Amino acid sequence: MKTIFRSLLAAALLATTATGASAQTAPATAAADTARITLDASMVKAVNTQSYALFRQTVQPLIKQMRGKKVVALGEGTHGTAEFYKLRFWLTRILMEDEGFNQVALENTYADCYRLNEAMHSATIDDLKPLMKKHLLSIWQNRETEEMLNWMHTYNTSHLRKVELTGIDAMFGTTAAEVLREQLVRLSPEISALTEQLVQRAQYQDKVWVDLNDRSIPFKRPEMLANGWAGYEATEKLEKALANVKLTRRQRPVVAGALQNLHHYFDTFYQPKVNKRESSRDSLMAEMTRLLVRDKGSKVIVWAHDAHVSRRLAVPGDNNGGGTGKFLERMFPGQYFVLGTTTATGTVAATTHRFISPLSPMAAYPLEAPVAGSWEASMQALTPAVFYLNASQLQAQDVRRGHRLVGYSPDSGKDSYFPFKLSEAYDALLFVRTTTAATPL
Repeated sequence: MKTIFRSLLAAALLATTATGASAQTAPATAAADTARITLDASMVKAVNTQSYALFRQTVQPLIKQMRGKKVVALGEGTHGTAEFYKLRFWLTRILMEDEGFNQVALENTYADCYRLNEAMHSATIDDLKPLMKKHLLSIWQNRETEEMLNWMHTYNTSHLRKVELTGIDAMFGTTAAEVLREQLVRLSPEISALTEQLVQRAQYQDKVWVDLNDRSIPFKRPEMLANGWAGYEATEKLEKALANVKLTRRQRPVVAGALQNLHHYFDTFYQPKVNKRESSRDSLMAEMTRLLVRDKGSKVIVWAHDAHVSRRLAVPGDNNGGGTGKFLERMFPGQYFVLGTTTATGTVAATTHRFISPLSPMAAYPLEAPVAGSWEASMQALTPAVFYLNASQLQAQDVRRGHRLVGYSPDSGKDSYFPFKLSEAYDALLFVRTTTAATPL
């Protein structure tokens, strides 16, 4: 759980022996109340997951709450649970077909999702797997995500109103730099030189990032910092050079998104140097979300970890303690809805890599039994195997209890719990008692 929240490149700076520090470690939970929850039956909304049709019927009251929102976030209590992917896909399908949502945004690098989105608009797709393995973090490289992407492609082939795949993160930079090089080719020698420099800077930094998983490769911190700052300066220069360039209507959103991707990517180096603080990954993901819905009528469904979509920081006082949802609520007051998801038992897909990338191997691991007094332990005792509840209805029972947030590592024990009042974090919480690891491609 050590690097679940923060900018992962920032975490890389912290976690290497060169800096002599480590990323924020999750605190052990001191539950405010260890008594088992006894809820009124009307508060627990059973969900039928036997088929899409039955699921659709049972979640209509939940969909009604999401209706009319500009941003709906569908969280995940782990980064590797098959049921969380499947049920969020079904919710996404309902929102896209019935409620006018036109984008789904993953906790994945923006420009890499742009490459996959191009496939969503192609006439045919032979096999999505190569694109998924190249452009998606390994947490998304599973059959459940593939099913949603294939559905989106099929939908686009038969509807005039298209749906889009996009991303809110900026963990990698090479694809964004390559997109800019393609879009801005032959505009001017200065612009060509800047885009080429950005490709080189991003390739260097991406390699540093991936190499951090191999302890035999030396970590050259001064060179990395110099490269990162040069990348930031090149991004700034390119943006200024484009100020007086007339781009086509089709180019403008592509260039704007790729530029923002690079600004966020190199922010890891800008913030410590200029503002003497760590870059906030959560605020940057919120900024990218705002860019996605800048056009009138645009609405987006965000798929990200519970820690991010939550309105409350898991680690209060930490600049990267989670809480993208906190920023989104400020940006879109009354127009943000967040559904968290959690589970009690089963298996989860995870990686032993310190830093997640598209190359990180995923394997199935058992979930540890819920900690006594946690929300998960209390919900495990309730009758429905799958249900949701509206957090505001908990009222007096909404005490601060341990809430499990499992990242991309196999750890699901006591260090994965954070003290939460659910109503401070979510509008609603979906609970699946027993879950299984996501199915690898």
